[in-house]
Formats: sequence, structure tokens, C-alpha cells
Amino acid sequence: MGNCLRSLSDHSRMQGHRPLNSHQSTVSTAGSMATFVGCNCYYLLTHAAGEGTRPIVLLTLDSMRAMGFTVVRIWAFNDGPGWMSLQPQAGRYSPQVLTGLDWLLTEAGKRGMQLMLTFTNYWEHYGGMQQYVRWAQGLPDNAAVSADSFYTNAKAQELYRNFAETIITRVNSITGLLYKDDPVIHSWDLANEPRCERDSSGNTIAAWVNATAAFVKSVDARHPVTVGIEGFFGPSTPDLLAANPYNSQDGVDFVKINSSPHIDFASIHMYGDQWCSGLSDKHVCKWSVDWIAAHIRACQVYLGSKPLVLQEFGKRPAGSGRAELFREVGQALQASAIRQDVFIGALIWMFAHESYPDYDGYTVYASGQPDAAVYKECRQPVVTDMESVKVLRELCQQCKVAQS
Repeated sequence: MGNCLRSLSDHSRMQGHRPLNSHQSTVSTAGSMATFVGCNCYYLLTHAAGEGTRPIVLLTLDSMRAMGFTVVRIWAFNDGPGWMSLQPQAGRYSPQVLTGLDWLLTEAGKRGMQLMLTFTNYWEHYGGMQQYVRWAQGLPDNAAVSADSFYTNAKAQELYRNFAETIITRVNSITGLLYKDDPVIHSWDLANEPRCERDSSGNTIAAWVNATAAFVKSVDARHPVTVGIEGFFGPSTPDLLAANPYNSQDGVDFVKINSSPHIDFASIHMYGDQWCSGLSDKHVCKWSVDWIAAHIRACQVYLGSKPLVLQEFGKRPAGSGRAELFREVGQALQASAIRQDVFIGALIWMFAHESYPDYDGYTVYASGQPDAAVYKECRQPVVTDMESVKVLRELCQQCKVAQS
């Protein structure tokens, strides 16, 4: 395990920070994006696809708006067999689910929020890379496969690119807008937490990201593009390896991957409670602050002040430890805004309406806890956590005031 408590030097300032206009073209420096606070919510697409489940989507969006969130990251994919699959078979897309995505974008836009759309997943949930590998190799939908071959399998890449292009060039059936022209779409996220265990150099993922981001830009030159890596440092930056939470980077090299000129802002994830298990809440917060600082430094020193977004972060269990982590992240975000620096956004994992169970122990609710009716489905004992909610509300309000 790497030294989770290593401190890094302060980062330098940059100039030109200004708010993001919803009609703005592709972003390449932190100066063209405003500081934002938002959340992840993976269930919005599937629930938007059915008339009977749309009410929870509206309740969730209303709650997000009331919290002050301005950017929401969603799964814009659901591959293989299963409920409300967007791509139930290779290259075949569900009109019902696509219409649900149209509706979701429209409703988010009504509430002044933008959506970050993720195209696929390294993990098996919702199909993702493993489903593309099965399709490419002609395997059954329940076959055990590794996602590692996804990046270099020509058929898998053809299917993935066809899907991405279908989404990007879709005309919203409600608004009439092409997705690639829609200001409600914040950015395109190539994949959630891509890893490649068989290539510790980071070259496989870096090559895939560069080629795929270039492809997306060839279809849509307007919206920013990112990739949802966890952010482990690799061989390209030996001076930053000690910032990793453990002695493996899982085929990820933060700087090498984000060196692509087609990636507009770098993304990282942060789960100190998992990656540095056994630490006290205090030390998890300390490690988390240093994790952010390490990536700020990397963006400044190695990536030409490319913007940085904390795309996923959270802590379990709910309670004072989580609230303190949120407070520390908020302070880092505010400090970056004051210094006109590269750290521009943070999205909690995850936010849900109270009627949706806390399946992974990380879910935040506006009321501090889920409804009693779903207690039995929650991963951990329910704890009322209004302190974390209060910290998030205050941070969102501070961002709003700063940009007014």
C-alpha cells in the first residue's frame, strides 16, 4: 500500500477563471468553466424509460434542484438483457429507453441542471465493457469474460462507437434538439472507472482514450469530453506514485491518459474509506485532501492547467465522518475558485430520492435518510445524516453566490 498520508506542495495559480455559459463550445482550460457542485445518480435513465417509474425521477430531480446541484452524472447506457435495457442486443437500441432519455434531458433542462452522460462501464453492472466483449466474441450473455480485451477488440470498438454516435447524433423527440447541440448536456464521459489489469504501463487505456475521445470530437466538437478514471498515478509520473492508495494502479496512468488533447477536463474518483481501509475518519479526510492536492499538482505541472473534476466521492457510513469529508472537499473547491485554479467541480456518489434504497452505503438523501419502507433493502443500518446534507447545501449556495 502506498503512503496514504503523504502531503504534496501547494499548487500554483492560473488566470482567466470565468463561469460556463450553457451555450459554450468545447472546454480546454479551467478558465472556461465555472465551479460546480453536483451528484451521481445511476438509476435516472432506467426509471425515466417507464411511465410508472417516472414519478421518482421527477421527485429526484426536484430534490437535486432544491439541494442546489447544477450538474448530474448519469449512466447513459444499459447493455444486454435486463429491465429497461437501452441496448438489449448488439447494435439494437430500445426506442422506449431512448425516448426516456429524451424526457430526462428535457426535465433536467426545465430545472436548470446539466447532465454528464457516461457511455459505458468497466464493471459488470448495466452490461458495459464486459457485454461488448461477449457480443464481439459471440458468447452467451451470462459468459464470464474480462473487460481487458474491450480496448483492443475491433468488433467491440465498432459496437461501442456506433452506440456513442447514436446517442450524440440523436434528435430529442420532445425538444427537437440534436443531442450534440443540446446545452443541457454538460459533457460526454467515455467510460466509468476503466481499468486494464494486464497492462500496468497504462498504455492500453491511454491509447483507447485518445482514439475514442478523438472520435467523439469528430462527431461533436462542441461538448467537453472526459473519462471517468479513478485517478491512480502510473509510470509517467514516478514522483507522484506515493500518492496512490496502494501499490497497484490497475493499468491506469492519470497523467498519460489525460495528456490526450481530446480530453477537455480530467476526472478522478475518491474512496479513501475503501482504498485506505483501517484509517480513522480523521485520517481518511487527510488522505482525501492530499489525493485532491496531488491531482491539482499533476494538472498544473504535467497537463498545462487542464481542469480537474472530482467526478465521484463519498464515504460510508453516513454521519459525522462523511460530513467532515464533504466539508474538506468544499474547502478545497472554494480555495481553488479563489485562486483561479484547476479544481472546478465535485460530484458526490450518490444522491437519491428517499424511496430508493441505499444499496451501497454511500447514498445521500435530502431528508438525511431513506423512507422507512425501504430500510430492509439498505446495505447498512440507517443513520439520519442531516449534517452532511447541510454541508452540501451550504457549498452549493456558496458556488451560486460566487457566480452571481
